Amino acid sequence: MAEKILVIAEHRGEEIRDVTWEILSGLDELAGAHGMEVHAVILGYGHERLAQELSGAVAKLYYMESEGLKFYTCERYLSALMPLIKEVNPKLVIMGHTAMGMDLAPRLAAAMDSPYMPDCLDFRFDAGCLIVTRELFGGKLRSEVKAVEDQSYVLTLRSGVFTPKAREGEKQVERIVPQLGEEGFLTQFLGLTEPPKEGVDITKADIIIGVGRGIGDKDKLQVVEEFAEVTGGVLAATRPVIDKGWLPKERQVGQSGKIVKPKLYVACGISGASQHTIGIKKSETIVAINVDPHAPIFNIAHYGIVGDLFEILPAITSKIKSIKSLNK
Repeated sequence: MAEKILVIAEHRGEEIRDVTWEILSGLDELAGAHGMEVHAVILGYGHERLAQELSGAVAKLYYMESEGLKFYTCERYLSALMPLIKEVNPKLVIMGHTAMGMDLAPRLAAAMDSPYMPDCLDFRFDAGCLIVTRELFGGKLRSEVKAVEDQSYVLTLRSGVFTPKAREGEKQVERIVPQLGEEGFLTQFLGLTEPPKEGVDITKADIIIGVGRGIGDKDKLQVVEEFAEVTGGVLAATRPVIDKGWLPKERQVGQSGKIVKPKLYVACGISGASQHTIGIKKSETIVAINVDPHAPIFNIAHYGIVGDLFEILPAITSKIKSIKSLNK
C-alpha cells in the first residue's frame, strides 16, 4: 500500500491560498519518485465549491465541515485533524509557512510526536528519512537538514518556492463532520480585521520597480515613479524605505514583506541584502541599477547597470516616451 502525504489546505474568503497550490505542484515530482499518494484536507463551513476545486489536484480530498471550523482557531483545527491523521497515517503532513502554519504545524507535530521541519525551501526523502533545505542567517547560507528517522514528519513550506500548476477536473470528496466538544477550548474567534486595501496588489504585478535606501530622499521618488508609470510597473520597496514611511507597508518586498514573482523586477538603489532578495528570487528577469559595482544585488540580477540611477532612469524614461509617441 502506497505511503501517503497529507496536505492541509489553507483558504481565505472564497479562495484557496496560493501556497496550497504551490505545495501541490512541489509534491508532483516527489510523490511520483517515491510512489506516494498525495491526499489533502480542507476544513471550514460552507466551502463545498473549494473542496471540489481542490479535489482534482490530489488522489483523495477530505472536507471537514462544521460551524466550529468556519474560522480558524488552532485548538479546533487540531481537535478535528488528529482523528483523521491517525486514520490516514501519512508519512508527511505539510502546509504553508504562513501565520496559520506557524501556529498549527508545531502543535500537530507535538500531538503526533513527530519531527517538525519549519520554513523549508525544498524537501525530499532519502531511504525513508526526510531531508529539507532551509536558509540560515537571513538567507546568507542554505543548509540541508536530515530529520531523525520516524514514521511521520510535519513540514511547513515557504510561499513562493514553487510555481502553481493549472489543475483540471474534479473527484469525489469525502465529507467528514467532526465532533467538536467546546469544553476545554481556551481560544475563541472574535473577528477578522482585513488590512487596508490598496489599488494595486504587488504580488499580482507583471512589472515591479523596487526602491532601496540608495534613493537617498523621499522627494527623489518622483524619478522612479515616472519610470514606473511609463513602463506600466508598480512601486515596491525594501524595509528601510518602508520604515521611513516613504511607501506604505503593503509595498514591502522581502523576508518580512511579500514574495513577488513578476516578469520584470527593476532594483533601483538596492544593495541586495538577503532579507530583500529572498522576496524577488522567483522574478523572471531582474535588472539592477546601483553605483556600487560590488553590490550583492548583481549576484542575482540577470542584467546590471553600474551608475547613478538619477541619470539612468530619466534617460530610459525619456527614450520610452519618445518610442511611444512615434507609435501613436
